[in-house]
Amino acid sequence: MPEKELLERFGVSLCEFDSIQWPRDGFLDPFNRVVYINRDLPTERRLKVLLHELGHLEHDPKHYERLREKYEAQANRNMIRELLIDYLKTTDIYDFNWVRFATQYDISTTWGEAMIQDEFRKIQQSVI
Repeated sequence: MPEKELLERFGVSLCEFDSIQWPRDGFLDPFNRVVYINRDLPTERRLKVLLHELGHLEHDPKHYERLREKYEAQANRNMIRELLIDYLKTTDIYDFNWVRFATQYDISTTWGEAMIQDEFRKIQQSVI
């Protein structure tokens, strides 16, 4: 899934920074619809960070501190859903294995299992 297509689809722009400038992977400026991303990230990690940050677009920043855990879980769920949609373009839906998916995208099975399986079921129901 090309970055350019994602940025156009979500109507956001991208700005890169170096690890020396900011010691994090990325963040979102929701008011200006800009995703800031660490240019030193490997390609696979960069995509996950971009999808995660796009998941914050619908969040109200004034409530972030109070709802941090909920917002971060929702952003992770968005990342997983988008990765699943892309993954299933090249994988038969009947051969889906959540552990293989988690391994391929380096998603922790500790927090990811339920989200992966839940999002897969939603996609499966909409396709079948």
